[in-house]
Amino acid sequence: MSQEERYDVSRRVAVVGALTNTVLAILKLLFGWLGHSQSLIADGVHSLSDLLTDALVLFSARHAQEAPDEEHPYGHGRFETIGTLVLGGFLLTVGLGIVWDAGERLFSPEQLLKPEPITLFVAAFSILANEGLFFYTRHFANRINSNLLRANAWHHRTDSVSSVVVLVGIGGTMLGLPYLDAIAAVLVGLMILKIGWDLGWTASQELADAGLEKESISEIRDVIGTISGVKSVHMLRTRKLGGHAMADVHVQVDPWLSVSEGHRIAEVVQYGLIDGVDVLEDVT
Repeated sequence: MSQEERYDVSRRVAVVGALTNTVLAILKLLFGWLGHSQSLIADGVHSLSDLLTDALVLFSARHAQEAPDEEHPYGHGRFETIGTLVLGGFLLTVGLGIVWDAGERLFSPEQLLKPEPITLFVAAFSILANEGLFFYTRHFANRINSNLLRANAWHHRTDSVSSVVVLVGIGGTMLGLPYLDAIAAVLVGLMILKIGWDLGWTASQELADAGLEKESISEIRDVIGTISGVKSVHMLRTRKLGGHAMADVHVQVDPWLSVSEGHRIAEVVQYGLIDGVDVLEDVT
């Protein structure tokens, strides 16, 4: 799949996500305020952060699909990585703010809110909407092998889980446990902190040129092992570039082969890896 096709898919998915999250954010913030639910308001802020996610997906995918140029000879795949890092940092900030505010309310009982029944229905609707977004986004993330889209899909899943927590918190508070709504808000904040940390750490590793996982390295070696004329792999280095990866490979061949024959085997290795290992975009 070409970079332009990957961008078109990413754009379509991001637009669907943005429209859905706009509706959810408005509903949660409005009815969280009118219905006196701190956890639903926190979940609404979470949905607002999803809008930033969708904007980052569009921005990053737009630049990542650009062809290599003089200033970026290896392409623009790291724009996707930078977008993921920015998203992780934003989520850490949002999560910390939610936990701080809910924690203050827990230690000040007079500030605790009493949710109205309408907030239960909004939380339930949010669960269904986010589950739909999760499966929709994950499908296309796997189709184009986009780490940023894949991260966005799991972000939708955490939104669904956070709405479940909100539903339980609101229900418990309405049944006479006044602290549950604030506790639910704290849990939502902690979940946001967790996913923000995971995204930031993964992106940081990629920017630091961390190699592919052991499974991918084994797959590369297996493909090379099937190529006639290769005696052994002298060196293998990999690094990630957004949804793709690059590999530097040194192979050993029989010493009595001609230079042209050795070059031919090297080309077979190069194209064999690009065709046989989905994540590889360039091999040298």
